[in-house]
Amino acid sequence: MVSGAQETEHIAADKRPLGFDAEPDALAAVEAIIRASGINQTLAPIDCPSGLPNQAYTDPAWFALEQSRIFARQWIFVGSDGELPEVGSIKPIEIAGQPIMLVRGEDQTVRAFHNVCRHRGTQLITEPCALRSVTCPYHAWNYRLDGRLRSRPHFRGPNQVERFSEEVNPELDLLPVRLSSWQGCLFVDLSGQAPDLSHWLAPMLARFGAYDFANIQWIGKDSFTIRANWKLVLENYMEPYHVFAAHPRLLAHAPMDVRWSGQWQDHVFYNDYVAPTLTEGRGAALPHYPNLSDEDTRRGAWTTCFPTFCVEVFADQFTVLVTYPIAPDETYEELHFFVVNEDAAHAPEHEEGRKGLLEMWHDLNLEDVAILERLQKGRKSAAFPGSLMSPAWETPSHQLSQKVLQAIVEP
Repeated sequence: MVSGAQETEHIAADKRPLGFDAEPDALAAVEAIIRASGINQTLAPIDCPSGLPNQAYTDPAWFALEQSRIFARQWIFVGSDGELPEVGSIKPIEIAGQPIMLVRGEDQTVRAFHNVCRHRGTQLITEPCALRSVTCPYHAWNYRLDGRLRSRPHFRGPNQVERFSEEVNPELDLLPVRLSSWQGCLFVDLSGQAPDLSHWLAPMLARFGAYDFANIQWIGKDSFTIRANWKLVLENYMEPYHVFAAHPRLLAHAPMDVRWSGQWQDHVFYNDYVAPTLTEGRGAALPHYPNLSDEDTRRGAWTTCFPTFCVEVFADQFTVLVTYPIAPDETYEELHFFVVNEDAAHAPEHEEGRKGLLEMWHDLNLEDVAILERLQKGRKSAAFPGSLMSPAWETPSHQLSQKVLQAIVEP
């Protein structure tokens, strides 16, 4: 019989070297779920069964680790400035399991707050809306749009309404969440400790030196609820191997012989192709970024800032795709569509082009949903020992597993 101490020593002895720093408690939590064998599978080379084991796609304990160790410590895209068009516009959203809300104040500034009343923790806002102030539905505590408590009725006794000055009161005001923006894209950092947003985005933006994003305009969004783990959605987004089998219209736009696997550089994944010609939804109908070369005009590029800020760039657009983990087997996905300037966003003569862009993306994502949900069901099988990935196409997807593990255990 093997003692607990001996088993721990056995795990440590057999485990592959991580190759990165690990916080002991976080590593212990990982080992408790996927054991040494799961760590070894994650770190294994691509030419054998590898990648995160099934538990990382199905186990609630692993999901909780990802929420606290990844999504609560990184910049996460939460929406577009254009979603909050007027004073009092509010968007609720859940990040790392935490309810937050975006609010446009009377000074036109967008702020993020924890979406809970300071009294008893009631969720304040459940749907996008526009309000003059925020009132808790439980006991009617009322907050200004900048988060300061305005009033609370009957708290000191019957028929007594406390009214508060405009001074900041940290014990009573809504709790703020760190928020930063870039070109109309809004991001939050729940930890307050992530590097500056500009630093985080810089390696991605360096890939797009030919494209002038200074005037991009938001024209709308789309959303999907997918019964699959967020990592499967992201792996599918990254790899072009499935295009020939799943996406006939995309294959016609850019056949397999103009594609490659893409690559990671630090926390940024990048892939691209140069299509033979432009097609509807991908450069054919809307104004282009200025001064592009012929090659860049026909280029389609997609990138990810880990964990989930994904962007696709064509000559006529900047499209954001972001995944929000809801449960081990459920992901909420939003797509946000930006075009190159005001004319492209609003001119009547470009209405059909805008419609074509949105329809193209909707149809493309629908083609993926059923496959992703079948992938999730397959992760329940004890007969699946790990992915047999293509070195020609899926190396970045293989490396994503390692990045997830690293993000969970690193200090």
